[in-house]
Amino acid sequence: MRKLLRRVSLLTRFGLISLALVALLGVVVGEVLRGALRDRTLGDAIRTAQVAANIGVRPVLRPSDLAHVFRPLPDARRAQLDAALLDSLSRNNIVRLKIWNSQHFVVWSDNKRLLQRWFPGDDELNASLTGLVSADVTNLQSPEELDDRSHQRLLSVYVPLGVDRDGHFTDGENGKIIGAFEIYLPYQPIAHAIDHDTRRLYLTLAIGLALLYLAVFRIVARASRDLRRQVETNRHQALYDMLTDLPNRVLFTDRLEQVATQAHRNGTIAAALLLDLDRFKEINDALGHESGDQLLCQLGARISKRLRAQDTVARLGGDEFGVVLPGLGHPQDAVAVAEDIAAALEEPFDVGHIEVDVRASIGVACTDEGEDAATLLRHADVAMYVAKRSHSGIELYSKEHDLFSAERLALASEVRRAIEQRELVLHYQPKIDLRTGRADSVEALVRWQHPARGLLGPSEFLPVVESTHLIKPLTIYVLDEALRQARAWAGEGERVAVSVNLAAACAGDLRLPVQVAELLARHDVEPELLEIELTETAVLDNPTRAKKVLEALAAIGVRLSVDDFGTGYASIAYLTGLPIRTLKIDQSFIFDLAASGNLAVTRYSIELARTLGLTTIAEGVEDETTLRILEELGCDEAQGFFFARALPADECIAWIRARNHTEVRR
Repeated sequence: MRKLLRRVSLLTRFGLISLALVALLGVVVGEVLRGALRDRTLGDAIRTAQVAANIGVRPVLRPSDLAHVFRPLPDARRAQLDAALLDSLSRNNIVRLKIWNSQHFVVWSDNKRLLQRWFPGDDELNASLTGLVSADVTNLQSPEELDDRSHQRLLSVYVPLGVDRDGHFTDGENGKIIGAFEIYLPYQPIAHAIDHDTRRLYLTLAIGLALLYLAVFRIVARASRDLRRQVETNRHQALYDMLTDLPNRVLFTDRLEQVATQAHRNGTIAAALLLDLDRFKEINDALGHESGDQLLCQLGARISKRLRAQDTVARLGGDEFGVVLPGLGHPQDAVAVAEDIAAALEEPFDVGHIEVDVRASIGVACTDEGEDAATLLRHADVAMYVAKRSHSGIELYSKEHDLFSAERLALASEVRRAIEQRELVLHYQPKIDLRTGRADSVEALVRWQHPARGLLGPSEFLPVVESTHLIKPLTIYVLDEALRQARAWAGEGERVAVSVNLAAACAGDLRLPVQVAELLARHDVEPELLEIELTETAVLDNPTRAKKVLEALAAIGVRLSVDDFGTGYASIAYLTGLPIRTLKIDQSFIFDLAASGNLAVTRYSIELARTLGLTTIAEGVEDETTLRILEELGCDEAQGFFFARALPADECIAWIRARNHTEVRR
């Protein structure tokens, strides 16, 4: 029974249990009321017997009639009683009448065979002889009832007969009890009356309880339905994104954990894709958050159409989406899905009747050595970060790209100590003026002279530090060291300009211009000898604050340069509104300059800079062929391994002196 109840719903269980309880309540209440009806009916019969005694028996009976014990009443007296009492029998519908004296002798009865006979009597007779009116439904099994068995059942009522001190019968049970009279009434009419009233009672009770049950059940059913809906709503909200109705991070992680476990068990590959929109903040700022929400909904629907039924797409928060891909045969299958999603995003989105182009950076991570969902998601996040930083669009996770390994994180935690103990050193890469061949400026590149691991390049620690609050102290440290070196070279008679890369986190720091001015004054360096390089992305992270910072730096006299030009998303119109003096063409275009696409971008960048009155610098020059092409295109400056690697300060200034001395001799 318990197992059966567990299978049915809670509402059904409530219905069955409450129905049983209501039925049980009905039976109990019915029986109580039925007993009350029976007692009421018997009470009516007793009152009838008392009335009959007071009207029909006591007036014709004498106390002396009850004194005859061993001899019968005189015939004349018996005849008088017969005449009076037999008439009362017919008028009151009495079946049998007996008059008992206190010694249990039947003094008079309408059944002549009982006259002057002694019977033990029953409890009701004994009770009446003590002064109580009593009644009982008799089955006619007593010896004095043998002649009445044809009636099956009768109502026997005993009324005590008492006399006062004067020897007169008293009303009720007061006085000395000298006997009792017994009246037998037909029980069948009483039983019919009880049954009739009981049926009416049960019917009324059943209807009332049924209506009560239905009303309560309806209320409970409605409350249960509302509660189920609320539970489903809460469950849905706990597992699904309220905006896009896609699975959220909780459900995404759960499904990722399941498919990863299944992949390890089945020997297949599961993959996690992490997708982050590029320039989504610009869309929100330009069109409003409502339009941004519309774009996210359309984006989720478009991604879903490119996936299989067993795949899962989820919105993890903001403009970040995740995809779970179970049952793959090779990691490249996951990359192919990412490429398909990227292709789906190439078609413009219609947001508020405005066509919006969207690009995304997608990180791909596949199960390999028992990774759990959290590890797989972190790997996808690392790959997505690499894709965003390199502007490649899609990246498959590789351990070489994992900047946030435990070892590197531990290394990053030592940066504060390295700054305080001046373990960070600067190397300088010369920049060559392609018109004169001279090297009059350098780019400062930070290195870490680690006490245990030796000299570390920036890729070993800088990407991790950029995501912490230490990037600003590190930037000030590099500026301070670069200006100190520029002052030292100036003291040696070498006027060399130095450029320093500005992290994106510092581009919107309104305190930076004041700090730069203090450093220039401290080291007594002309502002013209300092150039600050920043990427387009750094400018676009907070364009309003970045513009204020750059204008304040330009007002001091510091030169400003856009680094990695051509890989960002800043519009030309926006760049022309900034006090930029140099465009630095990214090395990804210079490395294979002979390729038609790279050559076109480089030519366009140089011509654009010339039109805007800006200087162009090409970085990453590694061979003479590339150098000759740049000279033909009219590029102003160049740097790269073809000329010199980044060198310690002493070696760099020696190289510059040798280079410039050679060019002078020419």
